[in-house]
Amino acid sequence: MATLSSPQAFEFCEGGTCPDAKPSADNKHVSCPPSDTCGKGGCYCQLFKRPKGSGDAVAWDVAHADHDGKIKHKPDKREYKCFCAKPILEGELTVDGVKYTVRSHMCGMGSCSLDDVNVLDPGDHHHEMKCSGKCEGECKCTLFRLQVSAPGGGFDPKNAKWELIATTDKQVRHDGHYDYRCFCLK
Repeated sequence: MATLSSPQAFEFCEGGTCPDAKPSADNKHVSCPPSDTCGKGGCYCQLFKRPKGSGDAVAWDVAHADHDGKIKHKPDKREYKCFCAKPILEGELTVDGVKYTVRSHMCGMGSCSLDDVNVLDPGDHHHEMKCSGKCEGECKCTLFRLQVSAPGGGFDPKNAKWELIATTDKQVRHDGHYDYRCFCLK
């Protein structure tokens, strides 16, 4: 069985399958093709990467997208695989001074999507991320981020967890050390 370098961020889904990772026509980017064979309950085909030829002893890393949602394809250095997985969306809640770990429940995606907003402030051109669209029923389109690197190195993916950072239509400055996703939550 494959192992993930970020076990606190994703868990495998039982019984689902994903198609092979597919490079773009110009071979510059790679993605998981759309699939309805992955399962239910928040499961989807997630793209992972690892050094080419490293074998099963090496864990799979999250293949993170840049601000425009594309994942660079480097077939000479990396191998890519789509796994049926779901994010672990946990947080803490404190009641009367006692901390509890709570897990958000995902529901159907609806039209919830991640948008890149190009901000042209004088002297500060940057990108911001936001979720837009609607989720099914009473579910809310919510922006999360997952740390995938750190300035100067020293990042340990075993400690990476999804962080809830914004509600629908709230913009957050893009940081290249994070992967951003929108999920529908109850």
